[in-house]
Amino acid sequence: MCSLTQESTQTRGVRPGTTSKYQNAKKSAGIRQRLPALWPLHPFLAAAAFVLFLPSSYYLNAGFTVWFHNITVFYLLTDIEFLRRFLIVMGTSINLGWYAAVCSDLYRHGRFCHILYMNMPAPMKSAMVGGDGHVLYTPESLYMKIASHVLDTALHPGVVYALWRAHGRSRSSSRRAGAGVRDVITWPTVACAYAMSRLWSVVQTGYNGGGVGVFYFGYDVYHIHDLDSWLPAYLAEGLFFSVLVTVLVLRRRDAEAKNKFE
Repeated sequence: MCSLTQESTQTRGVRPGTTSKYQNAKKSAGIRQRLPALWPLHPFLAAAAFVLFLPSSYYLNAGFTVWFHNITVFYLLTDIEFLRRFLIVMGTSINLGWYAAVCSDLYRHGRFCHILYMNMPAPMKSAMVGGDGHVLYTPESLYMKIASHVLDTALHPGVVYALWRAHGRSRSSSRRAGAGVRDVITWPTVACAYAMSRLWSVVQTGYNGGGVGVFYFGYDVYHIHDLDSWLPAYLAEGLFFSVLVTVLVLRRRDAEAKNKFE
């Protein structure tokens, strides 16, 4: 009797020949149950898709942020929990290095975000950078510069923030107070993020004929006027990872001290 009353309430006011939202939702749920699970993809399947279809321009002479976005897409396809934590560490290091380079360029040469404008996609760059390679200051370029800052915010700190929010909503990180940060800052995530940075440098240096180099310095990946900004970026990255390693060492010492008193 109750089920009949509930169904009649859900379908009340529905014209003949039409379906209610309740009926549509019930039908959709049944279809989803009959279809095979398409997500998350198996990691090998996602990796094969990347190898077969990802253009080489997305990893050769491509910025470290492009690699970060590639791995983010891989995470979204596979829903591997470790990748989310790894990407938070990797993305934070990229943000620190990127904005350290921007600030250094402003301090040393008085160029506000020229690195950003000169490395936007070609249709946007053409409106902000002249034929001589220098940034334009025209009313027409202003709108593209604003759009560049919006994209920069969304694709640099915005992606990291979205990953952090996703991590905060996960059950594993909400079991206890402060667990979110502790789950992110681990030896595997820190080591893998730093190793990925060095791998990027090795690939870009080797591809551009520089032999083996764990810190890339050059003009091939980014459109820049000089190499001054590379050093602040690497210094900011190194300082960040040094802090993380210090936190992990102190955390281990605290754990060992507690074990002695138990």
